[in-house]
Amino acid sequence: MVRLFPLGRSRSRSAVPDGFPHRGQALLALLVACGLVLAIASPGTADDQRDKVREKQRDVAGKIGGAQQSLDQSSKQYAQAAAALSSAQSSLATARTRLTTVRGQLATAKAQDTAMQARLVQAEGQLDGARTALKVGRKKLRTAESDVKEFTLESLQNGDPSLRAFSGLLQGEDPSSFTEQMVLSGSVGDAQLAKMDTFDASRVMLKLNEEKVEKLRDSVKAQRVAAAENLATKERLEAEQAAQTTKVAALVGTAAQAETSAASLKADDLAELGRLESERSRLGNKLKAIAARERAAAARKRAEAAAKKRNSSGGSGNGGGSSSGDSDDTGGAGDAADGGGALSRPVDGPITSRYGMRFHPVLKVWKLHDGTDFGVPCGTPVRAAAGGRVIEKYFNAGYGNRIIMANGQMRGKSIATTYNHLSRFTVRVGEKVKRGEVIAYSGTTGYSTGCHLHFMVLEDGDTVNPMGWL
Repeated sequence: MVRLFPLGRSRSRSAVPDGFPHRGQALLALLVACGLVLAIASPGTADDQRDKVREKQRDVAGKIGGAQQSLDQSSKQYAQAAAALSSAQSSLATARTRLTTVRGQLATAKAQDTAMQARLVQAEGQLDGARTALKVGRKKLRTAESDVKEFTLESLQNGDPSLRAFSGLLQGEDPSSFTEQMVLSGSVGDAQLAKMDTFDASRVMLKLNEEKVEKLRDSVKAQRVAAAENLATKERLEAEQAAQTTKVAALVGTAAQAETSAASLKADDLAELGRLESERSRLGNKLKAIAARERAAAARKRAEAAAKKRNSSGGSGNGGGSSSGDSDDTGGAGDAADGGGALSRPVDGPITSRYGMRFHPVLKVWKLHDGTDFGVPCGTPVRAAAGGRVIEKYFNAGYGNRIIMANGQMRGKSIATTYNHLSRFTVRVGEKVKRGEVIAYSGTTGYSTGCHLHFMVLEDGDTVNPMGWL
């Protein structure tokens, strides 16, 4: 059996007038609420009703889909607690993601620090080696320079050995002595040439070593700067990790507290739902009793009319008894007594939420939004949709301030209308009102997300789509 619950909402968000109960503004749904209506459908309409509900389910499932239209059935306290829990869970997820990121970055920075230190040590070792080689090279260059200078001075002082040997030969020395002098001179020359080559090579190597030392020095300097920057990054990440860890721990506590609070308030809402269902059953039975009395009254009228017709045709002038259809419980409206077979719109405003089935994301059941919502500002005059009698007015946790009117027989049905989430009343219980008369002012009391009017129509005690009557 389909369970039917009230659901009133509007997208507008005007303030609630002071001095009136307000538990609305739901963001996450839990409680469906409250009751006027629905007793079990009569056997003659049960199959048709089930078919209509199934059709509505298919239609609404395709059109609504999301949670936007199903989050207006919770108390304000539970909605706020659920929103706080959602916010805490979102913040906790974000903080945990950031903590994971920071930990990854820190691990990378530490690995880079280790690698940089190793490269820096290697580069500094190479620099020390190059400096030592440069020092040795400079010493060798100085030695080579000294040898070359000494050779040059000897050459200048003693003259060319070849010329001296040739002069001795001309002066009659032994030719063999000349040959020995020439060989010796060649050896000395080769030795001096070797010294010159060594000098040149030392000078080249010295320059290369100087360039190598300069490059290594620049490389070490750059590596030291990079290592220092990475070290600063590592220290910053370590500090952020510590702060983020503390934040996550605090958010875990906040989320746990919010979850506990939401669970407690959800239990309160469910308990309230039980009370509302009992009230709904009571009101449904009352409206069905009214419908039964109206049908009985209509039957008596027909019988009296038939008797009167028979008496008239038989020559009797005796009229029938008066109708009891004007009893306080039936509303005294009779069959379209105010001259209408349809209902007038209670307010002039756009429709913000239609009659139909919705899926509640918390309770996981399909529920009926049992009326039509008109988006109007708080304080808008609400007018009777048809003539009738006010049978009840009161505050309900779900519907807020509400009026229930019995409008009599229309189209062969006992019609009742209800006006919900009102800010204040202008009529009394038992008072007869005419179509179009101001009976209240719109508001956002009860489970409501903003100023609007939740308007309901009941046929023989069962809710129907108001748009079929407007």
